[in-house]
Amino acid sequence: MQDNQETKKEKLARLEDELQQLKSTFPEHCYGTEGYISVHRATPQHFQKIEDIEDEIKNLKEELRKAQ
Repeated sequence: MQDNQETKKEKLARLEDELQQLKSTFPEHCYGTEGYISVHRATPQHFQKIEDIEDEIKNLKEELRKAQ
């Protein structure tokens, strides 16, 4: 059982890192730089992936909280 919880904790850490990476790649982060253009926007797929990861993180945190 402990191995299962550790796996969830590792997955949670990986997903949080992935979420941070996805958020840092928003085109809006380059605003004010030489390469920025006003039509430079994130795709709907980018936003969907972020939402999916946020949902999965929320579910994992709930599972880990209940397991304690």
